[in-house]
Amino acid sequence: MERKKEVQALPEFTAQTVAMMTTEHSSLQAGRFMTVSEASGRSTLFIGTVSGALIAIAFTGQASQMGPAFFMFSLVLFPALVLMGLFTFERVLQAGIEDLIYARGINLLRHLYLQHAPQMQPYFILSAQDAGGHPLLKVGIHPSWWQIFLTTAGMIAFITSMLVGVFVGLLLALFTVPLLVCLSAGIGLFLVSWGILQHYQWGQWQRREQNLTLLFTTTGLWPVYRGRPPASAAPPAA
Repeated sequence: MERKKEVQALPEFTAQTVAMMTTEHSSLQAGRFMTVSEASGRSTLFIGTVSGALIAIAFTGQASQMGPAFFMFSLVLFPALVLMGLFTFERVLQAGIEDLIYARGINLLRHLYLQHAPQMQPYFILSAQDAGGHPLLKVGIHPSWWQIFLTTAGMIAFITSMLVGVFVGLLLALFTVPLLVCLSAGIGLFLVSWGILQHYQWGQWQRREQNLTLLFTTTGLWPVYRGRPPASAAPPAA
């Protein structure tokens, strides 16, 4: 009898409720599509700009025989590329965080669906929980600290850091500093820049986890709630 009362406490799926849930699910999915499209477009624009700039620098170096014109052109162009890379990195990181928030919203709706129809759980391959670190798939993906190097923002950070290192190396070469010193300084600045950007990215993801409230904290369909558990937390009777 106790379980039956808990089942009755579940929100009823009226026609209006179904329409609202469907609209919300579609809106979240559209939001995910927009964030992925923007991240892809900005990354493509940035990489295309860097490719075109490097080709222009190569032609300038060939025409000037690595003379002063080559260094002046490079030292003007590389800071602009680095600045563009930083802008792209920040926005792509924001898009990635927004995408994960939308995904967790979809997982909450999926959890509601499975509460009303638990017999359909074998047919849902995506997660129905909002636990941090496992928002989407439970098969084949095991997120860890290494994941920040595999994101789109991580790729942009790597390219931007390389541009920083090349810029410093060219700047030192302009003052006839030995090649080994130029190379060492470029590699050092590349590693420092890459570390700073990745640390910033990690901090942004951690801040996102702290600001989002977790409702479902276990891996099963029927989770343990943080705070006061609602009456609908228990599974329905078979």
